[in-house]
Amino acid sequence: MGLFDFLKSKNNTNSSKRSPHLVRNSPDSYVDSGSISIDERPFYQPDSYYTFFSYPGTDMAVRVIPFEERKQTTYPSARGLYVAEIMLLEYCNKGKYPKPNTGYPGFWWFKYGIRDVGHAMESLEQRGFLKWSSKTKSLKGLTIDELKQILLNAGLPITGKKADLISRISTEISEQNLIIPNYVPKYELTDLGKLELEENGYIPYMHNHSRLTTEDSIFGETFTVWDINRLFRNAKNWRQVVGEIERKRFGVDMANSVATKAKKPAPKKGDVIEERKKIRDYLTFKQDEISNRIKTKGDGFDEQSKGLLYKSIGKDKEALVEFFVAIGKKYYAPALYLNTAILLRKYKMYEEELSVIEDGLKNVPYNNRENELAERKEKVIKLINKKL
Repeated sequence: MGLFDFLKSKNNTNSSKRSPHLVRNSPDSYVDSGSISIDERPFYQPDSYYTFFSYPGTDMAVRVIPFEERKQTTYPSARGLYVAEIMLLEYCNKGKYPKPNTGYPGFWWFKYGIRDVGHAMESLEQRGFLKWSSKTKSLKGLTIDELKQILLNAGLPITGKKADLISRISTEISEQNLIIPNYVPKYELTDLGKLELEENGYIPYMHNHSRLTTEDSIFGETFTVWDINRLFRNAKNWRQVVGEIERKRFGVDMANSVATKAKKPAPKKGDVIEERKKIRDYLTFKQDEISNRIKTKGDGFDEQSKGLLYKSIGKDKEALVEFFVAIGKKYYAPALYLNTAILLRKYKMYEEELSVIEDGLKNVPYNNRENELAERKEKVIKLINKKL
């Protein structure tokens, strides 16, 4: 039964058994924007956008829980901030708020219950978590031509690279005299805000989690930021808490692996050869396990999902094992074969990559095949011939 058919079937059940988040769709209702400053309104969708999120084809909708209501069922941080407020710190830390170029995403209302993002940030500023950033910090976002124009207007040389231009502006022009066309002040975190975000890192982590679920439990056990929030008042040990849940639910502790994953420089030729040998030895060692797991129940979806989790935290050997099990089960998703091919090419395992792509072209239904599979086949054949 598909998603929409399932939701339709819920209409025929006793309403007392429905999830508290499911309500009758009310398409004409929307959240009032009266508190939003006039200069901020262009950065939001039209008012009619801010309503219940409806599942197409049904008369049901998931009710949005406003921020003030959400505060009654969740724990604040040690300094009194709630999930949505800490998530705002994360976005202000990127130097693009308020008035982001692409506008405020809908998730501030639909997921976090904040309709007026601007005033929520003002509240954080008043409590000492945010402050206005200096003009000079916005210079990195300007083009070279824009930087040169600022220097020309100030009668200063325009020679040098972008870093030189920024340094000259910062050194020679005071904050008060610095004029940046169309400048929009941005927030940055205070030391208190940085500490708050660091100690509650589970919030941005969960916001971007690949296995995040909706709050509605009608499809099974949920995995949301709200679930994690209710587990503790002191979030400093959140990686241990979340990592244990991930290990039990998905078989991979990503929270702690991401924390220890260092950004590695591009490998040298000798390093690639050494890593390729390790990968091949590992796959040979795991050959019997792969063969036995291919015979187990399932269509390969779970193995592909686990492989993607391993890939996301840099455990390439483990990811390939899961991918090869899924391929052996003839799972039809193009992404499975593409992700496997990407990893194999990373280690210049061209023959193995070609074999995987050919399996993909064979197993994936014709109308679902992505052109990228055929393009990768053509490319890897060229690489094999070049090596020969």
